[in-house]
Amino acid sequence: MTNAQLQERARDIVVKPTTPHVGAEITGLDLSQELSAPTLATIVDALHEWGVVFFRAQALTETQQVTFSRQFGELERHVLKQYTNPEFPEILILSNILKEGSPVGLADAGHHWHSDTSYRHEPDRGSILYAREVPTPNAHGETAGDTLFASAQAAYDFLEPSMKSRLQGLEAVNSYISYYDSKIREGSKREPLTHEQKRRVPDTVHPLIRTHPFTGRKSIYVNPGHTLRIVGVPEDEGRELLSDLYDRVTKPELIYRHKWRVGDVLVWDNCVVQHNAIGDYKLPQRRLMHRTTVRGTVPF
Repeated sequence: MTNAQLQERARDIVVKPTTPHVGAEITGLDLSQELSAPTLATIVDALHEWGVVFFRAQALTETQQVTFSRQFGELERHVLKQYTNPEFPEILILSNILKEGSPVGLADAGHHWHSDTSYRHEPDRGSILYAREVPTPNAHGETAGDTLFASAQAAYDFLEPSMKSRLQGLEAVNSYISYYDSKIREGSKREPLTHEQKRRVPDTVHPLIRTHPFTGRKSIYVNPGHTLRIVGVPEDEGRELLSDLYDRVTKPELIYRHKWRVGDVLVWDNCVVQHNAIGDYKLPQRRLMHRTTVRGTVPF
């Protein structure tokens, strides 16, 4: 495709916000094709503004998903290697499907409010989720397996000046091991983490308020999935403050609910939003999603 044709395609893109604060649909693109620099810039600008962008009716091979994802940066490989694609280790499989009695992917991933890999020293910049199979709507047309996205960026903007001042400089401990162990206690069929897996994900300290590395805007950066405690704050006071912040981020007016269709590609910015996958389905309802994640930087 010529440069002129690529430029023309960029002009055909339409960005349609889904709510006043979070989420936008982008139309006019086939993600299996080459993206021009102007097209990619449009997508990234929309992602920074709305936190979540999505594309309907895509048809991607694993190679095409990885190629699309790499345009946002270097890709990560998940610590749970048993749930990654053997031929494409950058792809984490999220699914409730069983093969010979064993799960083909993580069946209960993300069933809580969280920001992906906030427990890492360098949390992922963004995540890309491609819907291969989704639960069939019921007789009333109601969908299952939706994903909620909340704008932690808008939540910060709405904080009172006194609260912004109180939070300035505070840090919190984030833990994958604690989260993972809690899932097993709740009855998850996940296998316990190995010593090597635990070694790769030690507890990490990050600021409560994170500055976006590209836009400079600030977001609340604590979540009930991975945040353990606030450093240097008495336990009761810290627990109360965290609960208050969780409630502020997940106010209904700051949430976009994505109803999945086969072929959806959804990209979200982990600096800006938190998300929660709704696990309101079970076999024979099948769900199969392929996730790639883009490497990020140390929060500041």
